[in-house]
Amino acid sequence: MAFFEFPHTRTYDSDLGWLIKNVSSYNETIDALNQWIAENTPRIEDLEAFKDALESGILPPGVQHGIEVWMSTHAAEIIAAVIKNVWFGLTNAGYFVAYVPDSWNDIIFKTTGYDISVALMPDFGHLVLQY
Repeated sequence: MAFFEFPHTRTYDSDLGWLIKNVSSYNETIDALNQWIAENTPRIEDLEAFKDALESGILPPGVQHGIEVWMSTHAAEIIAAVIKNVWFGLTNAGYFVAYVPDSWNDIIFKTTGYDISVALMPDFGHLVLQY
């Protein structure tokens, strides 16, 4: 296939024309970018100052108030969704006990050798969770 056959149909003249046409748009693009930088530099500096304040532990009063309002509105839902811990311990009588949240009602706690037999773990005392 020759260079001037499809898809290589562009010639030096068409490339030069494209270059001349787009140099002006390139300069317009550079001018637009410089204008955008000039308009947004104060905003960027404000954001950097805000980030530095947050990193140093200083919250502006409006932000602190907004966080407090948001937390008072949503904290209970977040805590209810996140805290799903199972606490293990011993009773006063010396029995092993697991305190399970209500959201785990579908999970059954058993131990091998006592109330379940598992071929892979014939020893006593392995905790098994069944769903």
